[in-house]
Amino acid sequence: MRLTCTSSLLVAILLLIATVTITQPVDAAAGPTGPGAHGLTITEDTRTAVRLLIGETVLHSHAYEYDRELADLIGPRLTGSANYFKAVGWAEDQFKALGLSSVHKEEWTIPATWEPETPASGHIISPVEHTLHIVSLGWSPSTPADGVTGKVVYIKELNTEKLEEQKSELKGAVVLFDRASLGENPALNVTVSALLKLRSLEPLAIMSTGRANGAESLSSLGFDGTIAPEPLVQVGLEDSLLIKRLLEHGPVSVHFSMTNRIHADVKVPNLVAELPGTDPAAGIVLLGAHLDSWQPGTGAQDNGTGVASVLEVARSIKALNRPPRRTIRFVLFGGEEQVMLGSAAYVRQHFSELDRIDVVLVTDSGSEAAKGWMVMDREDEKSSVEALKSLLSGLGADGISSDTEYAFQSDHAPFEFAGVPMMMLWTATDKYDTLVHEAADTFDSVVNKDLTQGAAVMAVTAYGIANSAQSFAPHLSPTQIRSLAEKSGNLKDLDYLKKVGILP
Repeated sequence: MRLTCTSSLLVAILLLIATVTITQPVDAAAGPTGPGAHGLTITEDTRTAVRLLIGETVLHSHAYEYDRELADLIGPRLTGSANYFKAVGWAEDQFKALGLSSVHKEEWTIPATWEPETPASGHIISPVEHTLHIVSLGWSPSTPADGVTGKVVYIKELNTEKLEEQKSELKGAVVLFDRASLGENPALNVTVSALLKLRSLEPLAIMSTGRANGAESLSSLGFDGTIAPEPLVQVGLEDSLLIKRLLEHGPVSVHFSMTNRIHADVKVPNLVAELPGTDPAAGIVLLGAHLDSWQPGTGAQDNGTGVASVLEVARSIKALNRPPRRTIRFVLFGGEEQVMLGSAAYVRQHFSELDRIDVVLVTDSGSEAAKGWMVMDREDEKSSVEALKSLLSGLGADGISSDTEYAFQSDHAPFEFAGVPMMMLWTATDKYDTLVHEAADTFDSVVNKDLTQGAAVMAVTAYGIANSAQSFAPHLSPTQIRSLAEKSGNLKDLDYLKKVGILP
């Protein structure tokens, strides 16, 4: 269902009245909980507030304008860049203008910040002359002033065993890999281990492959905010295919150059604000989105829509003047694109109070209409989400997904694997997948009615949970977390991400 502003739909939404059946929740790893320990109750007071809240969000939403200002007037927000700090200041002003409490920054340190100083340029120099569609990958060093020239070696299989077999030809070479090099359903720990192995073999440079039509799809090959030891570039899919065809008939050499702006040991802020609840002992509902983005696009979808939704939830609930029982905390994280650095730092900094967080709600999949919520592998959360269905069905967003495809792909992960209940807004991603990290990620791709609907889903969910007398779901022990990760096939990746320090 796509939300429109027709009078009939508005009437249906504003007259939404729920009847809720409370079911006995089940602990994901330990069986039934104690009587009434977990599982939401939706009271008549909550239903009344939600009717008003949906009307406020649908009729007076600021989300579209928030995203426009962030994307068009500030633009791309690489972690620790001048634009990132400008965005933090802008969001801080929005929270303060709404009258939220405890608006403040919480800093963490990234080993290095990175921005392109000049565009990358490059070409095949033999056996033919051919200009490349080429960009610097994130957190790559600059090349020497006269650039890099080297022979290309293509990696057919990016795993440690095959790299060991090729090591004699990889040292001092420009190493090319593409999607085919990763194989089917590549495991995160296998891929990252292979990249570390590749670097130990001292290639001259590493060249990844972008998308068709010369499209840039920016990312980094590291995961901790450090500058790579060798230059990292990306070439267009068509360029990569040409190089591979040429390699079938003999050696191929390329030349490229780029200059990147790098600063070491930079303090990066997460931004925090609160809407105090009526019961200080009742705990916290945390809403999060990442403020950073890639370039050359303006990050309107990834994750300007998430930031705009968080701000709109804060605005609409504040406008109700009916604070819920629990405190609602709003957090805009940095460093998500460098593998959840900001949210992981938040979990470390707040480890002693994680038990006070009732649930973490994260939005990071663009502005297509919300379907409901992703509980990942937290089956024990479903009874509470079922209780919310009656509040969300009129918005077309009462679905529940247990898919774990995105288990490690956004800021919910550090909380999830610390045992904190969490959910990620579940939206369609057909459009998002074609825009993410590309120049096409701009504000013109955002649809007002869909963004408004998603923000309404966030607001209703946050308020419904925050106003319940019962908690959302149990916090899990390390043993239970490992059991869930094993069941969903994520245990190896979990162990690896903890081993290398990505997850607390």
